[in-house]
Amino acid sequence: MRHTTFPIFAMSESIFGTAEGSGITLNTATVVGLKAAYEDFAHSGQNLGNFEIHIGERKAADGEGQDGKDAISVTFIAKLIPGKRGLGNANRLGKSVGYVISPESGEILRIYGTK
Repeated sequence: MRHTTFPIFAMSESIFGTAEGSGITLNTATVVGLKAAYEDFAHSGQNLGNFEIHIGERKAADGEGQDGKDAISVTFIAKLIPGKRGLGNANRLGKSVGYVISPESGEILRIYGTK
């Protein structure tokens, strides 16, 4: 998965919006996709407070829209259990879930579990 880091003092455009200074402007497809991903995640019954949310870019593949074209990635990453060690999800406060979102419509193209 490719991660995008926004420079703090420069303007930077991404598939999901524009960062300038200390702010980020999200495009409509990203907001629609975030809403759809959150609604789907909420059905899992997991406590959102136990997760961090990462938004990034990824190359579409395997039916996630047009292969090789950029898509939006939204991942709910389960936080680690304080003071405990373990591999994969063995040390997590929940099950991490990723979503591939269409940059044109905000539609969820794929849902997958992560480790």
